[in-house]
Amino acid sequence: MSYIRSSRLTLFSWLVLAGGLVLSPLAALTMTRAEEARAVAEFAARADRISQGLKDRLAGHGLVLRSAAALFDASDLVTEQDWHRFVERLQGGPALSGLDSLGFARFVREPERHAHGAWLKRNNIQAHTIIPSGKREAYGYVLYSSTLNGTGRMAPGLDLLTIPAYSAAMARAEHTGKTSLSGRAGPDEDTGPEPLTMMFKPAYVQGELLGWVFAAASPGGLVKPMLEADLHRQAPWTTLRIYDGNTPAAGKLIYQHGTAHRPGTAFLQQRFIDFNGHQWLLEFDHLNPAAVISHQQSLLVLGGGLGMSILLFLLLRSALTSRARAEALAEQLSNEMSAREGRYSRLQSRFDNIAARVSGMLFEYRLEPSGRSTFPYASDGIRQLFGLAPEQARDNAAAMFDAIHPDDVEATAETMLSSARTLTPWHHTFRVNGADGQPRWLLGDALPRREADGATSWFGIIYDITGRKQAEQALKAAHSQSRHFRAALDQVSSFIYMKDTRFRYIYANRAALEQFGCNGTTLKGCMDEQFFAPATARALRESDSRVLAGEPCSEEVEIIGKDGRRTVFMDVKTPIFDDAEHREIVGLLGIRTDITLLKNSEQQLRQQAHFDPLTRLHNRVLLSDRLRQAMTQARRHEQSVAVVYLDLDGFKTINDTHGHAAGDKLLMAVAGRMKEVIREGDTLARVGGDEFVAILLDLADTQHCTPLLERLLQAAARPVNVDGLRLQVTASLGVTFYPQPEELDPDQLLRQADQAMYQAKLAGKNRYHLFDAERDRSVRTHHESLEHIRHALHNGEFVLYYQPKVNMRTGRVVGAEALIRWQHPQKGLLTPYHFLPAIEEHTLSIELGNWVIDAALQQIREWQARGLKLVVSVNLGARQLRQENFVEQLRQLLGHYPDIDPAWLELEILETSTLGDLAQISERLRQCRELGLGVSLDDFGTGYSSLTYLKQLPAGTVKVDQSFVRDILEDPEDLTILDGVISLARAFGRQVIAEGVETVKHGDMLLRIGCELAQGYGIARPMPAAELPGWVARWCPAPHWASLPRAERDMLPLLYAVIEHLAWVEAIAEALHQPGSPWPSLDAEQCRFGTWYRHCPGDTRERLGSLAALHRQLHQQAGQLQQWQQQGEEQLARQGLDELRVLHRRLTDELELRLAPPSNIADLRPKLKTV
Repeated sequence: MSYIRSSRLTLFSWLVLAGGLVLSPLAALTMTRAEEARAVAEFAARADRISQGLKDRLAGHGLVLRSAAALFDASDLVTEQDWHRFVERLQGGPALSGLDSLGFARFVREPERHAHGAWLKRNNIQAHTIIPSGKREAYGYVLYSSTLNGTGRMAPGLDLLTIPAYSAAMARAEHTGKTSLSGRAGPDEDTGPEPLTMMFKPAYVQGELLGWVFAAASPGGLVKPMLEADLHRQAPWTTLRIYDGNTPAAGKLIYQHGTAHRPGTAFLQQRFIDFNGHQWLLEFDHLNPAAVISHQQSLLVLGGGLGMSILLFLLLRSALTSRARAEALAEQLSNEMSAREGRYSRLQSRFDNIAARVSGMLFEYRLEPSGRSTFPYASDGIRQLFGLAPEQARDNAAAMFDAIHPDDVEATAETMLSSARTLTPWHHTFRVNGADGQPRWLLGDALPRREADGATSWFGIIYDITGRKQAEQALKAAHSQSRHFRAALDQVSSFIYMKDTRFRYIYANRAALEQFGCNGTTLKGCMDEQFFAPATARALRESDSRVLAGEPCSEEVEIIGKDGRRTVFMDVKTPIFDDAEHREIVGLLGIRTDITLLKNSEQQLRQQAHFDPLTRLHNRVLLSDRLRQAMTQARRHEQSVAVVYLDLDGFKTINDTHGHAAGDKLLMAVAGRMKEVIREGDTLARVGGDEFVAILLDLADTQHCTPLLERLLQAAARPVNVDGLRLQVTASLGVTFYPQPEELDPDQLLRQADQAMYQAKLAGKNRYHLFDAERDRSVRTHHESLEHIRHALHNGEFVLYYQPKVNMRTGRVVGAEALIRWQHPQKGLLTPYHFLPAIEEHTLSIELGNWVIDAALQQIREWQARGLKLVVSVNLGARQLRQENFVEQLRQLLGHYPDIDPAWLELEILETSTLGDLAQISERLRQCRELGLGVSLDDFGTGYSSLTYLKQLPAGTVKVDQSFVRDILEDPEDLTILDGVISLARAFGRQVIAEGVETVKHGDMLLRIGCELAQGYGIARPMPAAELPGWVARWCPAPHWASLPRAERDMLPLLYAVIEHLAWVEAIAEALHQPGSPWPSLDAEQCRFGTWYRHCPGDTRERLGSLAALHRQLHQQAGQLQQWQQQGEEQLARQGLDELRVLHRRLTDELELRLAPPSNIADLRPKLKTV
């Protein structure tokens, strides 16, 4: 049994050893994982702290931008110096920490760019070249930029709208009104060592976008100080990546701390920051987890477990009898160790979590009796508060006391010693010197405990209260400023008050309290109904409502007090907002100034300035205003306004005879009567001693004015009793109306009425006369035209153009007609049609005619000097020809050019100029012929063209008017008339020249009927004198003109038949293509050829039998076409038209053969259209 028991105990001892060897590593592994979880939790807490710090820093920069935007909103003009002063006030504090630059980008649209440049120059603001260059719809370029900690990449002139990432953020800020955060700029847009992140806040002036204030910072600059302050020794082993957005994409990486991207460890943490809708993703990781995971406890557990296992094994082996006691001891030791380790782990984890989330510094401070002081424990908060690492103060607290402000060191030490003596809590406020040189306020709070060795330990917290201190100081300053401001308002004589949103008074200065009859205490909660009459209170309530709705108000208010006294105030009110963002209205501020005396003075001045002191009628100033209003209303409502100028007849005699006093009384009486007869709304004004003007409104037409004018005449003519005298005057009225075809101003209307009034006086007085606007406009236009022509003549603006006259058969240039032109400075070259009619019956026509003759003689001299000899003809006007000294003036003009034979000058006399005294005109022309001048009768056929003119007028040439020549190819009647005129002129031995030859065919026809001289556009257009010699040298007539014979007179009817049938065929084509057009006569016996053929001798008719048969066939085909159209056979009719044209061509060819000698009539036929 003993052996068995021993064996069992031996086996048990080996099992214990084996169990210890297995369980000890498992226990160590469990401790290792617990330590790793603690390290990860601590790392996560640090990630939370850094993320929150970055979020707070972005929010702080947002407040800076809001202050900068408020600077522009509150100022009419912010210069570059103003901007830099603003930035300097912020520098040195934590507000700008981490920023690269702070600036302002100006918004300018392309159409406003020039005006913006002028604005910069006007306000002495430096202009910058916008980069990049080029025209765009709008620009958002950097106007002001202050470099803070960076390289100043936001240079003035840089157009931020050209960078998509910045442009999107600027648009988002403008849309939301909030501060926006930009995305990452492209590599071509931001060439710095680290990409910049931009923050934008829109700046407005009077509701219009002025631009954006912006802050530029690198993410590294924002987060690196927090990394260094929080992670200290772990910083080299910590990696931080910041992505723009909520996904860790490589293209969105904007900052990286530590090594490049690698697979994440168990320490990988992600945190999101949302800034006004724009997100950043922060990824934290640890590169060396082993550096922060302690294996000491797990090794102790492993070593202890193995040691205990071996010890137990040895004990069991050495003392089998003490097995139970050894087992119990081992179990007890194991349980105590596990419990102690669990409690330590939990306490350590809790304390680390608490310390990490406390914004200040948790500490244990020990003061030994010897005076030596240490910090056995200090949380990482010591770094931010004192700039020290916990290790630096662990063995000696002197370094921390060195950081305390010199003025606060003694007081801090005193409070610590007092707390140590009395063991009372330590609670003390003191300052430390910050890293930026600015003092920061700290508050310490700790509980003391006496140690066994006599030392005193404190356990507590120190945290930063700088913000709270600054707020307390600002509040104290604001309270003091408010007290001084209220004292100053009490010295103002205006009534200043404030109300809440329920119309209750919450403040009033001393002047307002005296008006209300109460003090500041009793005023609060009162309303206007308690101080003013009901009507006044209602009016004030209405304006208050508008102000509380956000609309500032400035108006005159008449206040009736409780005593019934009326006072006029200028009441200016504006809403009061709860903050600078103007999001909520919390009340209103009003300033009420008594302007009663001012209003009374204005009323007196207005009365003196606008009313006649004698008659109390409107004076000239108020009349002008009323007349302008009446004219505006007349245009708007399409009605008429009558302006009546009235002058009293005989008033001067009464004034001189009975004195000014009697005259004044008469004026007042007549003015009162006239005021009574005009309608309400009409105006009567006195504009002079006995002159008045009435404005009569809303007249449907001018006829409605007549009864009013009659009543004014009657009112003015009624007798007036003045001091026993019976005085009487009458009135002369001049009337004009508005609107008129031409736009007028009030002074022009008054002048028109004044002119009409004088016409009424000239017509016998005591009547009215209506102004004739049309006649006045015509006269003015005529006078203006005369002045312009006279000015042009004196300034040498008139020139002569020359149109050649030729013999079409021989090709010789026989002369040129001088035609006047006006080289107008604005309108260009003007023909005589634009200016000669205006001076036709004016003496200016004589002056211009003499200039033409002189200019023509001078041109003849110049041409002859160059070897060109041409007869130049000039046109004489009727008035110039009829003047008594015409021949003498002509002789003087010729005397200026003794080297020129007068025969080279020809006078063209219009046929209509000779109407009247034919004998006188004939004598003058005869005298002209005696001077050696040629004379021709121009435009023959347009006047009376009697045989007497041809017989008596000594004209060697007759010019046939172009109206007879132009249509000879289409109208046989014109050809007949032209043939008759030419025959008549030849009968009297006159040379004939045809005007209006526009084509070669015109020349053909003229040569056929025996007219060889011609001029017209078909030969040459009028040209400057310098061009005529070259034209003469180049001129060649149509080649066939030289051999084209004149037609035999007895065969001319065939020529007429060609022209007639051409027009006849075209008329039929028009009737077919345009339904409703009249058909020409289709009777073959009624046309010109049919009539002529019917009266021909028998032998001629026999010789022309085939021609007559073709003629009848042509008319029969036309009748068939008409029948087809009437039957609706449009297709047949159009096909038959082609056959009609073929027959007409055969008839024309046959006529050519019959004419003797052979002619060129075929060339006269225009090309016909084929349907």
